[in-house]
Formats: sequence, structure tokens, C-alpha cells
Amino acid sequence: MKYTSIGVSYAFCWGFGITLSKVALSEISATTLLIIQLISSLLFLLTICYCKNGEFPLSRKSWQQGIAGIFEPALAYMAGTIGLSLTTATNASLIGSTEVVLTILCAAVILKEKLTLTKFILAGTSFCGIFFLIGEDLHSGTNSSFIGDLFVLLGVFFAVGYALLSKAQINKVNPLKLVTAQQFVGLIATALGFGVLSAFHSNYKISAVGIPLQFLSIAIISGIMQYALAFWLYLTALQTFPVSYAAFYVGLIPVFGVVSAILILGEFPNLIQWIGAVLIILSSYFANRLQVS
Repeated sequence: MKYTSIGVSYAFCWGFGITLSKVALSEISATTLLIIQLISSLLFLLTICYCKNGEFPLSRKSWQQGIAGIFEPALAYMAGTIGLSLTTATNASLIGSTEVVLTILCAAVILKEKLTLTKFILAGTSFCGIFFLIGEDLHSGTNSSFIGDLFVLLGVFFAVGYALLSKAQINKVNPLKLVTAQQFVGLIATALGFGVLSAFHSNYKISAVGIPLQFLSIAIISGIMQYALAFWLYLTALQTFPVSYAAFYVGLIPVFGVVSAILILGEFPNLIQWIGAVLIILSSYFANRLQVS
């Protein structure tokens, strides 16, 4: 029950955080939002570390341990936040849940976790769900949303890389210290990445000037939820679960993401997108059943 609670909790933080990020994007650029979120998350984690251990885990050794932060939050959320600015919170939540099956497949290849024909079928089901979601945007002529979907999907691949790297480390490092180091490295990598991109296009410029207080507050809260709390809980789960089992709870993200998007943003998926959503969620559910059977 304890581990189920942890899994559901990080799924809630990620799913609800996506919707909050979509709200913040109405007043804050994607690049600025991500930097605000990462700074908020890092300051929160440093505060917790100091209160628990009386120190800040930012030594040279910690930087080396935090190398997975380049994959996520840096690359995964650079792609994901840009994608979210172009597509809907609902699509972003549902596409993100394909991390479940992708992680199972990659864990089998890289970590030698058992792979079966059933898992391949689940992977195919999940990708069919993506096709319905993305294909509907392309068919309707909403090209910007289609491009946004692809950015979100790219972010998922980076997230899988993060999960595999973190699993290799988590048995040797305290989850709180590890996530703090990863967020620190991720913040630096993100700032450098956007800095380089801004030299080529002004859209990537980072500026917090003129942001309304309420949207700044939403950005800070979403940063703590999506980054500090979600990643801390996720790494805690990785200490006990196989990486493919811990990934199952990522499949619950669309449950929280879609519900919060309906309640807060009024985003109602159409029939084809609901079909895609059901395929993705079902594949995630049965992937979990494989792990616990």
C-alpha cells in the first residue's frame, strides 16, 4: 500500500502540474516558465536538504551523480514545455503516458528485464493510441498542435533515458540528494541550452519582466509539484520497484492530467482522442498487471 501511494502521488504531481503549466503558459513564455519552475524546485529541494541534513548537496561529487539531470529535467522538459505551448494539456498528458511501455522495452534491452510477446503487443497498443491523438491533430489541419505533440513525444524518449540512468544509481545514493543534484545539473543544462537557442531565435529568450503575480505563483507551485515532489517520489519508488514497474504509475498521469484539464481549462477530448486515450491507459494498466502477476 505504501508503494502504491508513492506511485499514485508522483503521477498526480506530474499530471496536475502539466495543467498548471498550461495555465502559466498563457502569460509566460515556455523558456521562461521552465527556468522559473526549475529554480523553484531546486530552492525547495535545497531547503529540505538543509533542514534534514544541515548541508547543501552541491559538491563536485554531487554534480557527477546528477548527470541524469541532463536528460530530465533538462532535455525532456525543454522539449516537453515547448510542445505544451503548442498542443493541449490533455494531449501532453496522454502522450507522456507512453513512457510506460517505452521504459519496459528499453529496460528489457538495456537492464535485461524480461521482455515477452505480450509486452510487444502492449507497446503496439500504446503507439496506436499516439497515432489517434497525433493523427487527429494532423487531419484537422492544426499543424502547430501536431508539432507540439511531436515535441512532447521527444521529451518522453529523454525521460526514458533518465529513468534508466537513475535506476543504475538509486541503490547507492539517497533519493533526496540524488534528485537535488539532478535538478541542479538540469537547471544549468537548460539555461545553457536556451541561452544558445536564444542567440538564433528571440522566442527562446528568458525574461521574467512584467509577469503577473498570480501567474508567477502558478509557475512556482507547478515547478515544486512537477519537479521537486514528483521526481523525489519517483526516485524513492525506484529504490524498491523494477524500473518497468515504477513506470506503470506514469500511465496514471493522463487520468489526473485530463481530469484537471477538463476542470480548469475546459479541454474536452473528441471521440477519436478518447479512443487514443483509452488505448494508452489500457496498455499501461496491463503492463502493470504483467509486473505484479
